[in-house]
Amino acid sequence: MSENTAELIIELSLDHGDAAELDELTRQLRTEIEELHVDSTEQVSMGAAPEGTKSADLSAIGQMAVTLAPAIIPPLFELLKSWVERKPATPVKIKVKVGKRTAQIEYDPTKTSAKDLEVIIRTLNKSVKK
Repeated sequence: MSENTAELIIELSLDHGDAAELDELTRQLRTEIEELHVDSTEQVSMGAAPEGTKSADLSAIGQMAVTLAPAIIPPLFELLKSWVERKPATPVKIKVKVGKRTAQIEYDPTKTSAKDLEVIIRTLNKSVKK
């Protein structure tokens, strides 16, 4: 990752639901994020599967890594805000890494107001641009 790119780890969670539903929601969100023309989106890996299992790698359901130009972060947050408002039972955690700087936010529409989210986004954008 160069200084001209940012890496975000986006994690979805469900209070009620199963792994298949969470996987489907993650795929839907990934499709929408890819429409922003980010550099890449990849499923996060939890490492090698235990010996004796068929899978070569364990995927972290509900997580994706997104690499993008820092200028794409504000539109991405707008997309995430819109997406979570359409699916209010799906809180989102976001970890942003730009160079050596990192920040983490959690957006749960049942606990965070739209105004609070705007403040978080502005603060995060300022810290990323420094």
